[in-house]
Formats: sequence, structure tokens, C-alpha cells
Amino acid sequence: MKHEYLLFRTFVVLAVVAVFAFATHPLTPRDFFQTFRETVAEGQSSAAELLIEKASAIQQNQSEQYPSVALYDAAETDDVDLRPIVAMPGAADNSEVVAFLRKKAAGSIRLGLDLAGGVEFVLNLQPDYDSLAAGGVSRKEAEARLEENFNQYRDIAMESLRKRLEERNIFESELTPFGKRGLSLKAPIVSRDEKDQLNKLIRAGSKLQFKLVHPNSQSIIESGRIPAGYELMTEEAAKGKTAASAVVSHRTEMNGSGIQKAFVSRDQFGRISIALEFNSEGAAKFAAVTRENVGRQLAIVLDGRLCCAPVIKGEIAGGRAEISGSFSLEDAKNVADALTNGSFPFKIDVEAMYDTAPTLGADNVRNGIVAGIIAISLLAAFMIAYYHKCGIIACTALAVNVVLILGAMAAFGATMTMPGIAGIILTLGMAVDANVLVFERMREELELKKPAAEVVRLGFSKALSSVMDGNLTTLVVAVILMYFGTGAVKGFASSLSIGIIASLFTALFMTRVIFDWYLHFSPNPHFTMMKFFSRPNINFIRQSRIAVPLSLAAILISIGAFMWRGHDMLAVDFTGGTLLSCSYHSRDIPTEAVENALSAAGLAAKATYKSNASQADNRKLELLFGDSGSESGKQLADRSIATLNAAFPELKLSDAQLTSVGSMVGGEMTRNAIYSILLAFAGMIVYVSFRYEFSYAAAGIMALVHDVVIALGIFTLMGRELSLPVVAGLLTIIGYSINDTIVIFDRIREELKLNPGMKFSEAVNLSLNRTLSRTILTSLTTFLVVVTMFFFGGIAINDFVLVIMLGIVIGTYSSLYIASPIVVKWHAHKAAKHSLR
Repeated sequence: MKHEYLLFRTFVVLAVVAVFAFATHPLTPRDFFQTFRETVAEGQSSAAELLIEKASAIQQNQSEQYPSVALYDAAETDDVDLRPIVAMPGAADNSEVVAFLRKKAAGSIRLGLDLAGGVEFVLNLQPDYDSLAAGGVSRKEAEARLEENFNQYRDIAMESLRKRLEERNIFESELTPFGKRGLSLKAPIVSRDEKDQLNKLIRAGSKLQFKLVHPNSQSIIESGRIPAGYELMTEEAAKGKTAASAVVSHRTEMNGSGIQKAFVSRDQFGRISIALEFNSEGAAKFAAVTRENVGRQLAIVLDGRLCCAPVIKGEIAGGRAEISGSFSLEDAKNVADALTNGSFPFKIDVEAMYDTAPTLGADNVRNGIVAGIIAISLLAAFMIAYYHKCGIIACTALAVNVVLILGAMAAFGATMTMPGIAGIILTLGMAVDANVLVFERMREELELKKPAAEVVRLGFSKALSSVMDGNLTTLVVAVILMYFGTGAVKGFASSLSIGIIASLFTALFMTRVIFDWYLHFSPNPHFTMMKFFSRPNINFIRQSRIAVPLSLAAILISIGAFMWRGHDMLAVDFTGGTLLSCSYHSRDIPTEAVENALSAAGLAAKATYKSNASQADNRKLELLFGDSGSESGKQLADRSIATLNAAFPELKLSDAQLTSVGSMVGGEMTRNAIYSILLAFAGMIVYVSFRYEFSYAAAGIMALVHDVVIALGIFTLMGRELSLPVVAGLLTIIGYSINDTIVIFDRIREELKLNPGMKFSEAVNLSLNRTLSRTILTSLTTFLVVVTMFFFGGIAINDFVLVIMLGIVIGTYSSLYIASPIVVKWHAHKAAKHSLR
């Protein structure tokens, strides 16, 4: 029976690995030039080979250049039209052909703007005063309100568009205010179909109005005389059916602001409609409108178009409604997403669409990947050297972990960025922790001279609660951030959730299966392991009397650093800046070389190439500057163009245009992020209080705040800037630190059960000493990974990795000297109060 159960568990492991491995195919992008060859039309092979030869030469001269960019440059330089070569007569220009080839050569995981480029939409926001004039507000008041609060309403529009993208699993988009009345939206998509779908999604309106139909609508239509205050509206008829018309009031009884959820549904005949669910306020208002107008027709108007006008048969108090009409499935989904994610008082015009090149050079990406391989290799070597046979099993689990994470990302349509790659590598370093916990428990049983089978069984069973509690606490945080957060916060939470679930599966389920097979073929193996500490006996509680004042001083210094740096500590992600756009002649110069040349001249900028098939002046180099100090925009532009034209004459920059660009992190996104993080902390408190007690939860939160403040303080004092990747790094610190603290709390609880007469402070000290090997090992292995990424991973992830390095050191320190001593103080205070009663 035991053997059959082992076979079943083995089958589960193999099935899960096979499913996720299949999802990753093809994991790596195919050779771009080979993909081009396979797509070439009949009789065009010689022209294609000539282009590939020239593109390869460009790559040899510029190692940073991507094959797709090199092919595009080769074609543009020789004025070659790629459309007949790949039989794409419908393509707008060469950039669209290259985008098609890039999509065809892509791997199973969507690559971010930094790795593969994408598309940029420049959006113009046309004020829609009518949407604000509902509910008794006059047109004049609506105009004044919109002008006064334009930036606030633009913020709402940004957040609504961001949520629409997130519905399609596009978390790594970039949305920024552009000029006085516009937005710039960048998304990591390259195919024509995806661009068209995104274009429709952006344009999809969300202006929903419920209006009453005139009681004598039909006779008025026949007479042709429309009374004042009404208009004639006609439905869009389905194919083969007559369009219905109605005389509809100008007055809006209610709009779509009370909608909580909208989704696509079908009736019994398969006709598509949009189902609505109202929030409590919207439901009450809808009930009142239907109650007061029984017997009349209620027109449902979406973006000025009559969808339907059903007769109100009675009060509708359930908070539900339905929009029927002539919708395609895609249009209905776009409208439902727009209604769910909120409306805004603008009509969106797409002014221009550009293809954007990858923001990171090929060498930079290659450095990051090589650094990751070195880091994982060092981690595997360390685990095998320290835990011997058990280390080999742990490394097998790590390899499977990679497959599960990549498979899940491919299956769920996640976007891979350079910080994302670093995050996965870091997740693997943290995943070792579960194995370390099990192996350290096995060591304790080995020291008691127990048989191998019992060592394995007790090792896993005794480590179970600490592994589960530590990971589930972090998972609670991730799920709340994923549900309530937006943008980078949501994307980070999704990746973290995938990593945690994969780690639990491999560490607790798969490694146990491997150990059981090992015991099956070798019933009495001899497990050996190295050991850092024999029997440590450090009085951490006494030492904390020195550590706590030092931490308080570090917190005060950090707060002082924030005040001292002020606005200067924020990167352009938060502050916005000035965008300089120039026409260029040749794109042979990598963006990294452009940025380095500007940096040498004392100009810090982020460079991006983009092209537009629909414009004559269609090739632009964009330079995004942060705070330019006392320098005017024109001075900045003149100095930048002079510097780059001198360094790279072949660029031939001209036609400079300056535009102000706002922060990627608007007020609405900031509020949502803070709200989601506070909710995550609350969820953590509830879970830890339920599993342990409130004092443990309070101590854990205090330690987290301590870690984040001090890590960011040191980071700031080093002259670095706070950017979105750094925020992701700080969130990683939260996940790492709480996991470390929970493991110690679990051991304290166990020691108190085993030694009921022991003083609480002694039990805490004993627990800290008994988990010391695990604490140092986990920190060491994770730090080994991160420090490798820091020195060899390139500038793209340097800030992200640095803040995590600081977090690992500070988090380890706080687990030993801050969190547990706080619990001791709490209990001492509680005991003193109890003795006074």
C-alpha cells in the first residue's frame, strides 16, 4: 500500500512538471534571422540573405544591437521594402514587418518593454462636460469643475486605463501624463493584432446613461416633431433585423458611477449582452428610478448610442441590470472592462502610435542572465558542499522550481522584465529556505542516532508548521497586494505568489517523494552534513539592550536622510520630467551608448528609439530627463543635441521638440498602493494573531517597518534614487523578513510546549540559538545570489538588487535582535500587569 501511494505521489509530481514544462515551449526566442528565412516569400531568398548579411555586420560592429533592430536598420539604410520579401502587402511599413517577425520568433513568455520593446500610444483627452453635467450640475459648473480638477480627473483616467490592461494580464505597462492634455501609454506588445485590440480597448467608452423615453414616443416619431428636451435615437440593429427608434429625454436619470461589476453574458439563444451589478448606492438609485417610472421605457445609452429601451414592469431592487444590443464578443468584453474599471469625463483620441525599441541593450540583458546563471551555480555548489546528498536533492527541487515558475508565467500571460528575471533568481535563493528548515530538523534527529527513515519523517513533520506559516504569511500579503494593488505592485504580487506556491510544492511534496524513493532503494543510508554552530549559547535578549537603541538611532538617521534629500531622492518614475524628441538618421547607436555619452556631459536621461508608419517624419529618438535644475528646456535640448551629434555624427539629430511628462505614479495609483499595503499588513496581523498571538503579529510588523525604513535610509544616503523597481525591492524585503521572523516564532511556540515551566525569555533565547544555523544559512545563500547579481548583473537591476542586499542583512538582524525581544518585553509587561491584580 505504501509503495502504491509513493507511485501515486510520483505520478502527481511528474504530471505537474510535465504540464508546466509544456507551457514553457518554446521557452527561449527562436533565432531571429532563421525565423526571417522561414518567412521569406518565394523568389526572395537572395534579397533576404543579403539583408541578413548586412544586419549581421551591423551586429558585429555594435554588440548591443538586437537582430530585429539590425535587420530594420539594414533595410532602411538601403531603402529596401521588407513587405514583398515576407509577403505582407497589408503591412504599413518595415517596422510593422519587423514587429511581426519579432512576435513570430518570440518565446512562450511575453517580454517587457526593456527586453523586447513594444508599442506607445499618444492619447489626447477631450473633455466630456456632459458626463459631469448629470445630477443637477449645470454645464458651466461642469466646465469649471473639470478645468479646476483636470489633473485629478486625468489621474482617474490613467488608473482606469491601467486596470483595463490588467484585465488582459498586461501589468508592465507605462502610463504617464504627456503635455498639457494628454497621456502616453506604453505596453509590451509587438504584433499587429494585439496593437489593434489594445487600440479598441483604449477607445472603448464607459459613459453609461439611463434615460426615460417619452410616453408618446411612437406617435411623436410618426409625426416627425421632436419636443424640446428630447432627441430621436436609433438602436444599432443586428444583421437581418429592423432598427428600433425611441424619443429619449436629454436628462440623465442615473449614470454608470454606481456599477460594481460588469461582465459579458449570453441568453438561451446565444445572444451577447452585458450584465451589470450595482454597488449599494447604485442599487438604491436604480430601484428608485424603476419604482417611480413603472410602465415607461428606460433607455440604456452607452457612449451616446442607444443600446435598448425596455419597458419597466416593476421596481428592480436586486441591484442588477442588463444591456442588450448588437455587440461582438470582443466589443462586449471591452465595454464590460471599461464599465467595471470606472468612467472618466474624457473622450480619448489616439493621436499617434509608435513602435518602441527595447530600452535595454543586448549586452546588458546578457550580463543579467549570465550573472543569474553564476548565482544559481554558486548556490547549488554551496548546498551540495554543505548538505552533501540532501543538497543534491535540494538542487533538483530548485531546477523543477524554475520550470514551474516559468511555466506559470507563460500559462497566465505574465510579462518578463529584467527586474523580473532578477526577482525569479532571488525567489530561488529564498526557496532554499524551506529545504534548509527540513534539513536542519533532520540534523537534530541524526544527532539523536535515529534510523534514516525516522530522520526523514520527523524532519519533514517538524519543519512543516514553520515552512507553512512563513510562506502562508507571505502569501496572504501577496494575495492582498494582487487583489487591491495596481501596476508594478500587482505585477510583483503575482510573481511572488507563483514563486511561493512553486516553492511549497517542490520543498514539501516533491523532495519528500525523492527521499522516499531513495529510502526505497537504500533503506539505511548515511546522511552527512556540515555544521556552522555546534551548540550556540548567545544571550540575544541581553544583547538587544544595545541593539534596540542602535536601531532607533538608525531609524532617526534614515528619516533625517529622507528630509535632507527630499524631492531629490525620487526618480523620474515619481517626479515626471522633460521629454526631448528628435528626428534621427541612423539607429546604429545603442541606447546605452547614448545615455553614457549624455552622462559624461553631466546630463542624466533615459533614451528610447521609436517609429511611426503613418507619419512622414516617423523616426524619433526620445530622451527623458528628470529635474533639469536652473537650465531651461531649450538650453537642455541644445546641449543634448550638440553632445550627441558630436559623439555620434551618424545620428544627425534634428527637429527637437520638448514636452513635459508627468509621473508614472499618479495620486490614484499611490492611494491604491498605500491602501493595498496597509490591507496586506492587516491581513498579516490577523493571520499571525490567529496562528500565534497578537504580540507576535505586532512585533513582526514593527520589525518590517524597521527593515524597510533603515534599508531605504542607507540606500538614500548612498545617493541612489527611489524608482518603481526599488519599490518592488522594498516589497521583496517585506516578504523575506516576515518569513524569517515567523520561523523563529514557530520555534518559540514549540519550545514553550516542550518546556512549560521555562521562563519566557529563556525559551526565546533557546529558540533563537536553535534556529541560528538556519537563519545564517538562509541569509547566506540568498545573499550569495544577490551579491553576484549586484556585481555582474549590469546597471539595469543594480538599484533593485542593492536595496534587497541591504534588506537581507537588516532583516536577519531584526529577526534576532528586534522582533523576538519585542515579544519578550510585551510578555514581561503583560506578566507585570497580571501580578498587580
